[in-house]
Amino acid sequence: MKIVRFITFSVLGMVILFSFSLCNKSNSVGDVPVYSYIAPPDPPPHTFQIVYNLSTYGDKEAVITFDSSAVWLIEKLGDGRINYFVVNDSVTRNIYTADTLGLKAGYPYRFVANNNNYEEFKNFFTQFTKLPIDYATFPQKF
Repeated sequence: MKIVRFITFSVLGMVILFSFSLCNKSNSVGDVPVYSYIAPPDPPPHTFQIVYNLSTYGDKEAVITFDSSAVWLIEKLGDGRINYFVVNDSVTRNIYTADTLGLKAGYPYRFVANNNNYEEFKNFFTQFTKLPIDYATFPQKF
């Protein structure tokens, strides 16, 4: 009888621990969807976040293709020490805190987070917000 009770409580304990591990531990706000850099949204919604796992050194890259040409606000959330940049065929542009860019439809942009200097980071979040600005007249196309 003691063995059955021990097994029952052990299984129950494992189920509870497993359910706690599934809790969302992000710094996302409200209804903003969060995507992994490994599987970014296709096509992206008007507002979304990308989370990068920076527990190991090196570049972590999200390739995002937008379905329409538009102006986007791209923001680093959290610690500003992480190197974050966007790459197209010929140009690399650093995003220090936030940047507003005109991004072309159908082009695969590479958004790269790099942590080669700090050991304490685990997850790094960025947020993308589509702005109601006319792409055709916006001067900062990338």
